[in-house]
Amino acid sequence: MVPTIDWVFILVFVFGTIGLAVAAILFISNKNESFSARILAAYLFCASIILLNYNLTNTNFFLDFPHLWRTVAWASFCAPPLAFLYVRTVLEQEFRFRNKDFIFFLPAVIYMLTMVPFLFLDTSKKLEVIEKLLSDHSLIPKEPEGSLPLGWGFLFRTGYGLVMAVAQYALLAKKRKKILLGEEPIKQNRETYNWLFYFTLVMSLSYLLLFAETLLHVSSFTDLNSLMILTIFANVFFICTYLLVRPNILYGMTGWLQENAKQVGPQKAMDVQSAVAKHTSLSLEQKLAYKTALQNHFRDNKPFLRAGYKISELSGELDIPGYQLSIFINQEYGKNFNELINDQRVDYLEELLQSNPDHSQYTLEALGNMAGFNSRSAFIAAVKKKTGKPPVEHFQHLRAGLQG
Repeated sequence: MVPTIDWVFILVFVFGTIGLAVAAILFISNKNESFSARILAAYLFCASIILLNYNLTNTNFFLDFPHLWRTVAWASFCAPPLAFLYVRTVLEQEFRFRNKDFIFFLPAVIYMLTMVPFLFLDTSKKLEVIEKLLSDHSLIPKEPEGSLPLGWGFLFRTGYGLVMAVAQYALLAKKRKKILLGEEPIKQNRETYNWLFYFTLVMSLSYLLLFAETLLHVSSFTDLNSLMILTIFANVFFICTYLLVRPNILYGMTGWLQENAKQVGPQKAMDVQSAVAKHTSLSLEQKLAYKTALQNHFRDNKPFLRAGYKISELSGELDIPGYQLSIFINQEYGKNFNELINDQRVDYLEELLQSNPDHSQYTLEALGNMAGFNSRSAFIAAVKKKTGKPPVEHFQHLRAGLQG
């Protein structure tokens, strides 16, 4: 007899692993850049380990390692506030947590405390409980081994998720008019806002489905545990797919939605840093100070001509923390640091060819090296991204314009 393939197990494992990989990439690549992207990475991490933990319940893993049972249960309580904080930090253009944001994670702490008596059981008693649960998966979401009454953990988790989802919708409603219906809507902001709405919708539908279980008892004709995992799988699949298709949403909102935020008063540029330390987002005044410093530095020193130039170097030269500098670049220019530097290099070459047409005889490698590009391919890609044309065509067109 040919064994059947458990496609659910395979899909959950594949997307759980992909979710962890994407979360790691998001966190590492944005370590000194977008704060909101790191929160999204944390949300994706929580969702992915829940998926993988579910798969482990369909194996003998927890019979071999009983002390790991329920050790990642906190993730299901951290995911809702992380989703809310992600939406808020994007919409409010924040670059760090607020002082009281730790409150959102208290439910996770409280829930894990209810599991303490079980977690401290000896191995034999743990195995006895786990074997019972694994023999009947419908018991797993009811969490009989915890200190809460049977099924209350599920209600607690679902209710908290719905509350956070409603809070996300409230944030989106508050910003909708300014972002979508303003005098001059910005394309990047519209796309980012739509992404946040879809993200919130998928998350809220998951919790609405779980809430329906409490009213309609869907688990009477389907496995509740599988239903929960299906909703989480939909979240991970949606996020990974959307990021693949539209990675620009990670730049967040561009322009300055915080112009009407509380200002820090008349200050000199040297005083801006002390003012920023008191707030979670940059004010219009701070933005102007950063922009002036950046433009003057680029014009006078042209640091972007150095190959391998990094944001940490620019941060040190301007005496601006890297995370603040990164969010400023995202919001002011609608691009990341590398894109800004490459655009500066292309602009430099255009100015160079205009001032000295003899440079048009140089090879692409020579021009790229003069501008600070590490390779010919990087140079070609940067020019094509900025101008829509390959370097030869672009600079020929520029030279023809000069001759004409």
